[in-house]
Amino acid sequence: MENPKQAALYRLIISQRKSDIGDILRKILPSGRPFVWEVGCGHGHFLTEFAQVHPEQLCIGVDMESKRIERAYRKRDRARLPNLHFVHGEAKLFLEALPSGAEFSTIFVLFPDPWPKLRHHKHRILQPDFLTAVARKAGERTQLCFRTDFQPYFTEAMAAVRDHQDWRIVEEPWPFEYETVFQGRADSYHSFIARRRLPAP
Repeated sequence: MENPKQAALYRLIISQRKSDIGDILRKILPSGRPFVWEVGCGHGHFLTEFAQVHPEQLCIGVDMESKRIERAYRKRDRARLPNLHFVHGEAKLFLEALPSGAEFSTIFVLFPDPWPKLRHHKHRILQPDFLTAVARKAGERTQLCFRTDFQPYFTEAMAAVRDHQDWRIVEEPWPFEYETVFQGRADSYHSFIARRRLPAP
């Protein structure tokens, strides 16, 4: 049986984390400006390169590991990129903390943890509830770009997106190529791009 005191403490911690992320986002997100989001940005290699090549685009990377975010910020500062920010937190809390009017232009999910054991599949990021939450902050031209080196996860993720009412798989060129550490180590990898479905007329 769940301990009520522990459950209450957990809810309090989560609420505080969400509040902290919301405070950060209100400072770095201009009202009405779409932004690029990298889910699980790691040390920030990919997004730093992207932000350098696209100075006109606002970029935000999110990762659960604080040490990774610290290293990502050091990269950002060395490169002097005012359009690039990193946030320590979980992707789902980040979505919940986004202010009203915030909108994605592109979402990158690159080499996420595949959670290969069957009992851990529930932890994979591309789940129906996550796709629904992302769709609420997606414009009609928003791209969702997914890449993995784990074929079973690719198959599952593509099916989840294809079957989701808010998304459709599209045949489009990958928007930005930069070889990450994971990509460099992979013997092969698999990618797809999805866009927000438009409401029926």
